[in-house]
Amino acid sequence: MFRKLFFLGALFLCASGLSMPDGAYAGNSINIPVDSWIYRDLERLELKGVLESGILTTRPFTRREGARLADEAVRNLKRDGSGGPGQSAGPMASRLRAALGDNEGAGPDTYFKPIERAYAGFLYSDERPYFPSINNDGHEFRGNGNAWAGLSASAGLLGFTAIELNPEYRAGSSSELRLVRGYAKADIGALELLAGKESMWWGPGYHGSLLLSNNAEPLEMVKASTGRPVLLPWVLRKLGPFRPSVFLARLEEDRDFPRANLLGMRLDFRPRPSFRFALSRVIMFGGEGRQRLSASDWVKVFVASDSAEHTNSPIDGNQLISIDASYIHVDRNGRLPWSGLKLYTEIGAEDSSGNRTPTVRGYIFGLYVDEPLGVKDLDFRAEYAYNAHGDRSSFAQWYRHHVYDSGYTYKGRVIGHHMGPDAADLFLRAQYHFPGGAQIGAEADWERSIIHENGETKRSWLAADASVLVGDGLRVGWSAGIEKTDGPSGRSTNPVAAISIERHF
Repeated sequence: MFRKLFFLGALFLCASGLSMPDGAYAGNSINIPVDSWIYRDLERLELKGVLESGILTTRPFTRREGARLADEAVRNLKRDGSGGPGQSAGPMASRLRAALGDNEGAGPDTYFKPIERAYAGFLYSDERPYFPSINNDGHEFRGNGNAWAGLSASAGLLGFTAIELNPEYRAGSSSELRLVRGYAKADIGALELLAGKESMWWGPGYHGSLLLSNNAEPLEMVKASTGRPVLLPWVLRKLGPFRPSVFLARLEEDRDFPRANLLGMRLDFRPRPSFRFALSRVIMFGGEGRQRLSASDWVKVFVASDSAEHTNSPIDGNQLISIDASYIHVDRNGRLPWSGLKLYTEIGAEDSSGNRTPTVRGYIFGLYVDEPLGVKDLDFRAEYAYNAHGDRSSFAQWYRHHVYDSGYTYKGRVIGHHMGPDAADLFLRAQYHFPGGAQIGAEADWERSIIHENGETKRSWLAADASVLVGDGLRVGWSAGIEKTDGPSGRSTNPVAAISIERHF
């Protein structure tokens, strides 16, 4: 019933008349990469209470939307004056505004930027590292030296279309040149259409997401969404800023059922500045070697009909659903041991065992604290993810399926949370922000995977990092960490060090 209501609601909402909130507008603009520092700074501004209309949990969104949010933060800072928890946010909002440009309308109808963004990095590890490779668009580092360099080129056409290409050169045990991201998109009023290769992240999690993250290589897909939040008509306007998304992707050739389909949809709402929630659903179905789907079969899969969602059905697919929410409290009176607190969660279900109704649960719980214990310019985050269950069945687990033996993966990597099936993960991070844009941070991660089967693996990660702004928008970062692994192949300790540079033009 939940899935049928979700489907019907999605059709109704997407067919309804939509309007944009104040300050939003149409026009050609490329996306901000899912792993960009821009999203982290926007979330911190949100925690300081100066960002009230953004939906940061359905990513990516456009540079124009980022510029609108930076403008909103600047306006709210002027409104609040120099007092309150947002008093240290001014320089950060100004840096974002400078990096993204001013929100001044539709911009030029046609443009070409041969270098939108350029970056490079080097990482050294005694052995093949695990933690540096997670949530990294499928980039798996090798032992010893790893180098990479890439650039992003963009073009806008006719005022409503945009193209981006992001080639990257990687050198390690072997060398390759690959297209990390590349797509064409068109904005038609509030609707945004995209075709190509792009990453997505659905959910409030910082270290992982149950359904969609950038842990795997970007998907090749077509997608329809809104490039910025919109307002629904009539009484539904009370639900506040809203972002719907739907996509259809084809998975890789080298898997149990080549070219299987992956269909996803998400409805993200922000009814109050302090509260946001979303419903998400992803379906894996079809592929070479499975029954060819007729038009009626597509509908059956979409609405999870009785004739489609059971073990003996020739069109049985892999269904995952989740609901996520976040709540923000800003202490404007200085009475609590923080200036801002964000609590968030994602709760999902997976139909891996062949039941029509997804029953295997997965969870993410997190908190993000600004200025804990009154320490200015410091923030702290704790995030716990869990999908391990005592059932030893081969398929009654997240990211596995009784039909699709390759699991919920793309090119060998989990599409959702990096911890994989039957696992638990605890992540902690503290970060200090200097007024000029420099940052220092420390983080720790403890992960257990395949907990209830032979082959349990335990991993831990302790690391420190720093970044500085040099000159006009050049960001230089350093990091060093040590990871420990205890698994079927024995125990190991592996030091890792990296340096990176990035410049937006």
